[in-house]
Amino acid sequence: MTEPARRLPPRPRRTLGLLSREVVREDTPDPLPGYLCESCLDAPAIALVPAPWGGEMGLCQACQQRQEAARGEEA
Repeated sequence: MTEPARRLPPRPRRTLGLLSREVVREDTPDPLPGYLCESCLDAPAIALVPAPWGGEMGLCQACQQRQEAARGEEA
């Protein structure tokens, strides 16, 4: 007779919060719930700015600083 397959012990569940090493700094603004940066599509949006096509778009802190620096160079 064949031996029944042995089950591995259950693995502990891990949450993403425990795995990530995010450091929350006090000078970092809170992200807007449900908004993603529409410039880099990689980070949560922290501010809504006028969009070139009308309406508003969300920007992350890095893209907002980049946009402000580009405006400063134009002036």
